[in-house]
Amino acid sequence: MNVAFLFPGHGSQRAGMLHRLPDTAASATVLAEADWALRQLARRGTRGRAGNPPTVPGAGSDGSWGAECAGGIAELDTAEVLESSPIACHVALFVAGVAGARALIEDEGVRPDVVGGQGLGGFAGAVLAGVLTFEEALNAVWLRGELLARGEEPEADVAIRLAQHLATIERRSQAVPYVSAVYGRCFRNDANSVFEDLARTVAYPVRWAEAVAALVAENVGCCVEMPPGGVLTELVAAERTGLRAVSVEERGIAEAADEVRAVTGAGERRAGGEDGNGDSGYGPGVDGGAPDQSGFA
Repeated sequence: MNVAFLFPGHGSQRAGMLHRLPDTAASATVLAEADWALRQLARRGTRGRAGNPPTVPGAGSDGSWGAECAGGIAELDTAEVLESSPIACHVALFVAGVAGARALIEDEGVRPDVVGGQGLGGFAGAVLAGVLTFEEALNAVWLRGELLARGEEPEADVAIRLAQHLATIERRSQAVPYVSAVYGRCFRNDANSVFEDLARTVAYPVRWAEAVAALVAENVGCCVEMPPGGVLTELVAAERTGLRAVSVEERGIAEAADEVRAVTGAGERRAGGEDGNGDSGYGPGVDGGAPDQSGFA
């Protein structure tokens, strides 16, 4: 039996979610990489359309966007920031998903045979699938949050803008099958379809029943929901397919890993990664990047 890593989307955010991540070196490395990348993004500044004063939270008085990210990751998951800034909310959800997945891979030796996400969660899934680097996905997630925050374009046009942005990114070999919640099917060795799915998440409804059926077709026996929350765990159970599901945030990585092993026999617990040197082996976006500059506890 196979194991699927699932990543929740918008609506699962909650105050303090980054501070409740597994307390491991793997999670800390993701937070440090995100902290560094966010500071670079905020320093460059993404600007609103010339001549248009900002009309939504998250835009500064000069029309700049993402000022709330200038201080890095440490204050990104406060209730005030999550409520007022779509960019911060997008980024925090994405970072939480990748950090949880990396902790499970590196600290528990449990790796996904399939990945999938609901809405925004697809970007974290794409990182685990190896078709986006962490920084590429973070940039795309930032753009998604900004475009939706402006509210100046129909969602279909936002999807087009996202597709145009993703079209500029290098195509890579896909490391892990990716189940689309938009199309309700599994993509293999098809980065173009994964990118199309990511763009469409802002404008097309979720076909959750079909996505779960695709997981079953991939011989998935256990689904592990990455932080934050457990909404996808409940949705998997509601489909009554016999799939087991467990939430990392609700059960912790050790218990989640034990659940996976009980169902699938996957993985052996070994700190520092499968080969003992911290290399997850999961594409360009899963291994560590920037040095720890966050000071994030």
